[in-house]
Amino acid sequence: MELHVVRPFVGLLITWLVAMSLGSLPNSAEALDFSGDRIVKRGKSVVMAHVNAKDDRWRFEFPIPQRGASVIIVRVDRGTAWLIFSKRRLYLEEPIANDHRLEVSEKMRGEISREFVGDEMLNGYPTELFEVTVAEEGETRQYYRWVTKVQRFPMKTVSKQGDWSEEFRRLVFTEQSRFLFELPQRLDPANPPANMQPTSNNQ
Repeated sequence: MELHVVRPFVGLLITWLVAMSLGSLPNSAEALDFSGDRIVKRGKSVVMAHVNAKDDRWRFEFPIPQRGASVIIVRVDRGTAWLIFSKRRLYLEEPIANDHRLEVSEKMRGEISREFVGDEMLNGYPTELFEVTVAEEGETRQYYRWVTKVQRFPMKTVSKQGDWSEEFRRLVFTEQSRFLFELPQRLDPANPPANMQPTSNNQ
């Protein structure tokens, strides 16, 4: 069945009226615009992505597509993630999953304690290294976490067991264009909208 192109999400730019001011939270990495390469290792799995971030809006571009998507745009303000299949000029809209979330605050989720280890230069930035204890699903786990001294950004996090790590490289803190986080209009929906699905009452 031929898909009809619908103009999705008309007027998305209006949502920026409530965007957070960068100056209001000078010590929070969550309020910083930045770009860089993100490398996540889980066991033998390695996922690389170029990341652009603006407050609670993130864009991941994958050299090796994930779930078939070459780009994922996450909009926390909308509670939505757009999976973009560039070669097919399609997109899929779905709720934000844990794998879509970008945790860039100095403290880790579930953190219960931390111990300062020392200073270290990492990827061109002076950082502070901490040993962090986190409560996860009723258990405690330990991580090493490198935090930039100026931006308080978690440059690198490694589980003490060595089975998981996240690192940002080629990191640049600079203003990101809001258009990076909008859905390109040239794309068609991967599935027809619900009101376009045929029903038993339609001939």
